[in-house]
Amino acid sequence: MADLIDRLAGTGVDDRSKINLHRFIGVERLYALGEWSRSEVATEFDLQGDEATQGAVLADNIDAQVGASEKALYILRVESVCMCMEDWSDRFYHNPDGTLNRPKIYEDLLLT
Repeated sequence: MADLIDRLAGTGVDDRSKINLHRFIGVERLYALGEWSRSEVATEFDLQGDEATQGAVLADNIDAQVGASEKALYILRVESVCMCMEDWSDRFYHNPDGTLNRPKIYEDLLLT
């Protein structure tokens, strides 16, 4: 089964659909504002297994930020990393062979 990073980047999704990055970031912002619950986010993107675990860690990271500006900065971090990993010409979040540089992505998303 693909993890959340695979679904956001569009790699290894097989029978799981790629998650639209703009929709995901929009929903993450609404979660931070208290408009969506964790279960609504998980249902919206059909998060299962590792995807759900990683989604919960992202939610934990959002909740751990103090104040609206800190939450917004963390979501900007998530958006920036996701936009780069979705762009296959990026060399920061991709290895020379084109695969995702998972350790760097996990580190920058604070998923470690």
